[in-house]
Amino acid sequence: MLFAISCDKDETFDVTPQTLAQTVWNAEIEYFDENGNATGNNSCIVEFLSETEGKYSVPDMNTVRRFTYEVDRAIIVIESGSYTLLSGTWHIVGKSEQQILLQGYGPNKVLITLDRVL
Repeated sequence: MLFAISCDKDETFDVTPQTLAQTVWNAEIEYFDENGNATGNNSCIVEFLSETEGKYSVPDMNTVRRFTYEVDRAIIVIESGSYTLLSGTWHIVGKSEQQILLQGYGPNKVLITLDRVL
């Protein structure tokens, strides 16, 4: 009898300032109305430059904005001044080394899917 056991290394991936530092992600942002219907989307490139700072760029708008961030277990707080694309408190609802799913409310549900580039 042969048994195969597979260990998915993504199960142990933790989102921390150390694992985010010096990484680059494509971000797809989806907005929802109060009834849960999708109302729009946006995209940008997110770079976590260090354990506390990053920047995002919106290629269609030739825009680059810096931000600071903190990670507290299952929450990421991003502050980018008056630029609200990524600003807010985000709950980590899915995670692997290649993809992170964030959910927040502002006031309606917003989902951010981060797909790792580097």
